[in-house]
Amino acid sequence: MRELGSRVDIVPAPVEVPFVRHVGERLLRVAERFDVEDSAQCVEAEFVFDTGSVLAHSFGGDLHLAGR
Repeated sequence: MRELGSRVDIVPAPVEVPFVRHVGERLLRVAERFDVEDSAQCVEAEFVFDTGSVLAHSFGGDLHLAGR
């Protein structure tokens, strides 16, 4: 996701949103995973922080977030 730059803005969100527990932490890396049939199509991204990570993936056109 280089085209988006290196800035991440965090805005108020309900506590059940996985990113909430990482507010104020340093983002260590983002690992992208691509569709096996269309290598230009990113289907998953893992945002890795000091104390854990958040997995974002697309399924059926919907965005799903999960803490890890």
